[in-house]
Amino acid sequence: MGSKVKIALELAEMIKDINASGRDGRERIPNTETHMKEWCAHFAMEETAIRKILTELKDAHYIFVINIVVPDTNLFLPGTDSFVYAESSLLNDLKRYSELRLEKTYESTFYKKKSPFQIIKELFPKAKEYNNTPMGKALNEAVMIEEFSRVLANSAVEYTDSWKKNKIKDIYSEADEEVPSLEEELEQKSRAIDQLPKEKDNSENPNSQWSKVTNSFPIEFLLRIHFRKYEFDTVKKLIQTGKIKDEENLKYIRDTLQTMESRTSQDTILKRHLNEMIELRRITQGKLNLLRTNPRKN
Repeated sequence: MGSKVKIALELAEMIKDINASGRDGRERIPNTETHMKEWCAHFAMEETAIRKILTELKDAHYIFVINIVVPDTNLFLPGTDSFVYAESSLLNDLKRYSELRLEKTYESTFYKKKSPFQIIKELFPKAKEYNNTPMGKALNEAVMIEEFSRVLANSAVEYTDSWKKNKIKDIYSEADEEVPSLEEELEQKSRAIDQLPKEKDNSENPNSQWSKVTNSFPIEFLLRIHFRKYEFDTVKKLIQTGKIKDEENLKYIRDTLQTMESRTSQDTILKRHLNEMIELRRITQGKLNLLRTNPRKN
């Protein structure tokens, strides 16, 4: 359950960071068109799994979801959702941001200026006419962010940190038995792609889950996924139990950790794991030192 909660909270934090400042000139309200591929790549997950996490974050009151494009089967048009973090001060800031964008979009569309209130009063009753247009998206976001601000104010207790934490723990404890571990997921994939196994160290139990997975997936690939999910304890156990013992893999872990430590000032989530990274790097360096003094002991 812990790793799943961690992934969900990381995604919520990513949405919050984008809402707060934007990035590389991109918009401050991420949506499934602009960010879904990025999130899938970051977590090494399918889109359906990311969408499920987003729904669970909404249910746990970490985020609000805005349907900015209504799906239309006749036009083969999929729906599009955008996401805002459920925090009062942030919503107030996004309210101003969305209203300014609404004003600019209205002006560029109709070549005249109106206040956000006037625009909403004029266009919202016929919002369907602007579905899947910049005008329609800006209109839906401005209206719903204002509505969410009221919801948050009227139900403040349900948006406190303690309420949200208890709710998300409940959600993931109920689903805990249904979600396989990373190694189980990759083992299932390996059975489907029919890859030839690589030569393995005979000291490794060939029937172990780790051995089966590493027959089809390089250890470096598995490590990248664990690091992407901030699963430093998992990597530590793999080293301490002797599953990872080759000098090349240990060097990769040490060098990756050094790089990650240098980026903690830019990544607020990564900064929380600084002590774990330092401990893991020291353990890794210790194993490397042993290899160099006793090269025959692997």
